[in-house]
Amino acid sequence: MKKYLSVLLLLLLFCGRLHAQIRNEGVPYIKNYGLKEYQASPQNWAVVQDHRGIMYIGNNYGVLEFDGNHWRRLGLPNRSTVRSLAISKEGRVYVGGQNEFGYLQPDEQGLMAFVSLKPYITHKDSSFADVWNIYTQDEEVFFCTVSGVYHYKDNKIKVYRTPHEPTGFPSFVQGKLLVPVLGKGLFELKNEKLVLIPGSERVANYTLASILPYPGGKALIVTEDNGIFLYDGYSGFSASNWAVEPFLIKNKVNTAITLSDGYAIGTTLNGLVVIDMDGQPRQHLNREKGLQNSTVRGIYQDRKENLWLALNNGIDYVEANSPFTIFNDRMGLPGTGYTSLLNNSKLYFGTSDGLFYKAISEHENPLNPMPLQRVENAEGQVYNLQKLGGKLLLSHHNGPFEIIDNKAVKLSDHRGAWKFLQLKSRPNYFICGTYFGLLLYKMVDGQLIFQNSIQGFDESSRVMEEDSEGNLWIAHGYIGLFKMKLSKDLKKAEKVSFYGEKHGFPSNLGINVFKINGKLVFTGLRGIYHYNKNTDRFEVYDELNRLFDKDVQVSKLVEDKEGNVWFSAGAEMGVIRKLSNGSYEVTKNVFNKLEGKLVGGFEHIAYYNNQNVLIGIDEGFVQYRPTYLQKSSLQERFTTLIRRVEVRKQASDSLIYGGSFVNNGLAESVQPEHSIPTLPYTLNSLKFTFGSILYDGIEDVQYKYFLDGFDEGWSPWMTTLQKEYTNLREGTYTFRVRARNIYNQESEEAFYTFSISPPWYRSGWAYTFYVLFGVLLGILLWKIIDRHISETKKKLRQEQEKALRLKEAQHMEEVLKAEKEIIRLNNEKLESELSHKSQELTSSALHVMQNMEAVHKVKDQLQRVLDEVNDKETRQQLRKILRSVDEEIKIENNWEQFELHFNQVHQDFLKRLSNDYPELTHKDLKMCAYLRLNLSSKDIASLLKLSLRGVETSRYRIRKKMNLEHDESLTECILKY
Repeated sequence: MKKYLSVLLLLLLFCGRLHAQIRNEGVPYIKNYGLKEYQASPQNWAVVQDHRGIMYIGNNYGVLEFDGNHWRRLGLPNRSTVRSLAISKEGRVYVGGQNEFGYLQPDEQGLMAFVSLKPYITHKDSSFADVWNIYTQDEEVFFCTVSGVYHYKDNKIKVYRTPHEPTGFPSFVQGKLLVPVLGKGLFELKNEKLVLIPGSERVANYTLASILPYPGGKALIVTEDNGIFLYDGYSGFSASNWAVEPFLIKNKVNTAITLSDGYAIGTTLNGLVVIDMDGQPRQHLNREKGLQNSTVRGIYQDRKENLWLALNNGIDYVEANSPFTIFNDRMGLPGTGYTSLLNNSKLYFGTSDGLFYKAISEHENPLNPMPLQRVENAEGQVYNLQKLGGKLLLSHHNGPFEIIDNKAVKLSDHRGAWKFLQLKSRPNYFICGTYFGLLLYKMVDGQLIFQNSIQGFDESSRVMEEDSEGNLWIAHGYIGLFKMKLSKDLKKAEKVSFYGEKHGFPSNLGINVFKINGKLVFTGLRGIYHYNKNTDRFEVYDELNRLFDKDVQVSKLVEDKEGNVWFSAGAEMGVIRKLSNGSYEVTKNVFNKLEGKLVGGFEHIAYYNNQNVLIGIDEGFVQYRPTYLQKSSLQERFTTLIRRVEVRKQASDSLIYGGSFVNNGLAESVQPEHSIPTLPYTLNSLKFTFGSILYDGIEDVQYKYFLDGFDEGWSPWMTTLQKEYTNLREGTYTFRVRARNIYNQESEEAFYTFSISPPWYRSGWAYTFYVLFGVLLGILLWKIIDRHISETKKKLRQEQEKALRLKEAQHMEEVLKAEKEIIRLNNEKLESELSHKSQELTSSALHVMQNMEAVHKVKDQLQRVLDEVNDKETRQQLRKILRSVDEEIKIENNWEQFELHFNQVHQDFLKRLSNDYPELTHKDLKMCAYLRLNLSSKDIASLLKLSLRGVETSRYRIRKKMNLEHDESLTECILKY
């Protein structure tokens, strides 16, 4: 009995897994690769992935190789289009082109190159058109063309042709090779012959796109435009009558593949449709939903069960195996996501562009989905949509609204509503937080009626909660936290208390309030807090705070119906689950894809059930399914490869390794010992190019590297994909690199070992030469030293004689030094005397000036007295005195005597100046002499009986005669002369 129960449980889990894997809400994340990335033809035909994780795409220009970071193009010898690719269980990639097929194999440099199999074909069978399909089984490969099937095994090729040509597109299903022939039916390869399958006439007139395996040993026959048939493996062919058939008939099938839980079908006109095993559509993607093009020519499910689409114009990567889908403008939902609400089978989305809704049904057909519709009168910025008191209440930039019959009806003439709060103490009353305070509404006969504005508080009220005592807590992100006690009539704020940095928070900024497990918790710029009523302060809430980093700001806490707490902290998002033993489990890695994408300050996380969590992001909403069974664990190891190694040679890079090692003709990522290259010393500068083999979040992958034998340790994590080393010394080195993805998981290490030969002057034969040369040099040195000793004795005697002569010379030199010192002292004495005489001369000139001033004053007074005296005798006496004064002035103003002394003191200054500048007048020379004595303009004016302006005029005249520049100082020039 237990055995049967176990089997039943496994079946139920399997069925649940299938249901969880295929979704029809939102669209998966899609990465578009266009011509700018892969630099080839826009048209692509086929995709495969090798055992290392590298993707290969069949393109009109050949094979494209892609590792997540780097693209390469491999052409066929005849430059034909590659329409088919396949990979064997050993990892060899087979390629089919036009009149050409073969496989890829690394060349001597490690670059993948095409190896043709045409030499194994006989001449009569060597002409064929396109190879449309390739199938591998064990050691066998089937290259399928419209003229026949080419069977490759043991380096031999056999050709199987149907009795009638041309054939359709052959398929390998359930171990059978099936070849359709238009107008005849299906042929099966048996005993190296193609035999018509009885009953296949049922599909003879239809062009078959694909034949796929179906449970129970059956096959699914997908026609281009005539629907789907089931083949029982013998002779039974029946129409499937699946719900997807009208869509396929209308849009014409190009290709189809089997998935682990259904089928993916690519059409010519309308993109990709994913169906389950019963033919029910589960997902539809086309150009409008994110594909680059709606013509799908090839589909491939990679190792992580995500889908690659070869399009008529581009290549798309669809993250089908992910718990995340997205609602954005491609789904008809414009704007940034702020709020959502699931109500009565309607899902509402509030964005920066308005409020939208969509009917939700478990049986919704993605080929004919319910459209997103606008809520009338709700255009513009939406902040919140809440269901309170049985009412849908909308908080909008234009004010508070109620949603009635998909129309927004304004509740009162106010603008800028943030949020509604139903008072627990008085359930008929509702508080609305606005840009400028609080509004009060009351439920009257089922209608919400505006009562009044709350007086005494006019701050913006976007974040608020009510505690068990009926107090309102209102957090303002830029001011702080307020606690409000309303009056009994609810008309005013009876008491408002402010809390901030002085009450336990790290800052007044960034404070928020949330209700978790029926209690209020508060967050700041750092940490989570609770209120201590006894101390009227806020204290760290250790139960939650210890789950977060110390310096991170927790900006959002949302408790779901099951007690789990969803959070946004810094750039991260996650969920905290309380376990039965009382401990907590924090899950963050799965949400790293959304890091930095939530709307800062307006984070929206809404948990509806274990299948639906909606998260607001900058470009709409992300739907997360907590119970989704992702087929590749986030903890699964991934690969990092070294893709190129180049050496620097004459200012250019030369390739020595192209990313693949050869092992029995197959590409390997692990370097064998025999492939370690030895480089000459002249090529001791290398550049390594590397990358992780990832296609999800590749732009956020970080790398660290280490050159064993050169670096002291691993580098820090960085996003660079290249590292260059220059001027390496001789020796053996190993370059190692690891990657870390967006889920903080590290890859396996990639390494490349190489050796550098020493330069010729440090080689083995060079050291042998150095030893021999050293021995010979030693013998020579011994002889030289012996000879040197004898010569040294002779030189010693000569040096003694030289020393004696040197002492005599030194004695003479000391005598000369003594004489020079005596001369120097005499010069200093003369300079001192000269300076003294110059000072005396200056003093004498000033004395003369003062005496002259006094004599002139006496003369002026005598002249005035003479003019006033009438007595004749007295006047004669006064005239005699005036003549005596004039005589004295002449004697005192004797320039010749002054000039004689001045030239003696100043080395014939006036003579030299007169000779060098003959245009200088006698008066100019006097002026220059006084300037040499460094007299002021006032003193010079007194000596020359000039005004200050006259002195300046004289100075200007002298400058002009001496040809001085405008910026040269006359005084400095005279002093230096």
